[in-house]
Amino acid sequence: MKGESIVGSKNKKYGTGTAAGKLETWKEIESRKDVEYQKDIDNMRFTVRNDYAFKKLFGRTENIIILQEFLSVVLELDKEELEDIVIENPVVGNYYADEKQGILDIKLTLPNGQKVNIEMQNLWEPHYEKRTYFYWASRYLEKFKPGKAYKYLARCVSIHILGEEFPLTEELHSIYRVMNVKTFQPFSDDLEFHFLDLTKLKPKQDDSELEQWLKFIETNDKAVREELGRRNAVMQYANEVMNQFYADRQERLNYEAAVRYESNRATLWEAGVDKGILIGEKRGEKRGLQRGEQQGRRSEKIETARNMKADGMPISAIIKYTGLTAEQIAEL
Repeated sequence: MKGESIVGSKNKKYGTGTAAGKLETWKEIESRKDVEYQKDIDNMRFTVRNDYAFKKLFGRTENIIILQEFLSVVLELDKEELEDIVIENPVVGNYYADEKQGILDIKLTLPNGQKVNIEMQNLWEPHYEKRTYFYWASRYLEKFKPGKAYKYLARCVSIHILGEEFPLTEELHSIYRVMNVKTFQPFSDDLEFHFLDLTKLKPKQDDSELEQWLKFIETNDKAVREELGRRNAVMQYANEVMNQFYADRQERLNYEAAVRYESNRATLWEAGVDKGILIGEKRGEKRGLQRGEQQGRRSEKIETARNMKADGMPISAIIKYTGLTAEQIAEL
């Protein structure tokens, strides 16, 4: 019908036209949108390094098998030792259980009572070493009540996965303990720090199981995760979890919010550094000007004293008008 509107069509066709001029039904439109949406998802690049994604993958009780596999590789423990592991602050829904308390780590307790902290850290901050000690100490003393014997303090291990270079060593995996500096005799095994530096990953075919897991965390390439998944059944499951996670609109919004948060932190840190440099330069300039003025005034006094001395003025008068000492005047 000439001039007939889309809404009034007898065939009840709605929406936009195709290249051939045929009108699509709502069902066809929704189907096409789903296909386009899935293509967008497939083309998007996302990474487990994202703080929110990391916790959703490793910090949920539903994914405990992923956490157990990763820990067994990092800590070199048998998987049987990790069967009854407890996540003390699991991710619940779209929020972190301890979010209000500002706790960012994944906190675990092993069947033997040992405590483990896992942290994904993309920004190497000033005094990170002291921060590491502080977090470890807080965790070490957690739930230790006054009056209890010290023997009830449990071993505490901190695992730090770093997206920026760990400046203290060239190793991919660094382990720190307390020991005698001469004999290397351990003082106690209660304290142990692990630093896993993602920037030190190197492309190679014969990578270890630990390197595979770190590549899985570091990459933002879906194809890389799929390839790693073909080599490890648990990693394949982890990849499926990540794909389902990122296909969810709300989860993607949370992921993007975490990206913005990290960018804001990095920006504020860099702004603080720039401001510190600027303040330092200004203070340096000010000190330079002050030093120059002082030197200028001193030169002027010396020249005045020299002229007064040449004119035969008494030393007492020269001291009075220049402020120089008798010894300084005698040297002129």
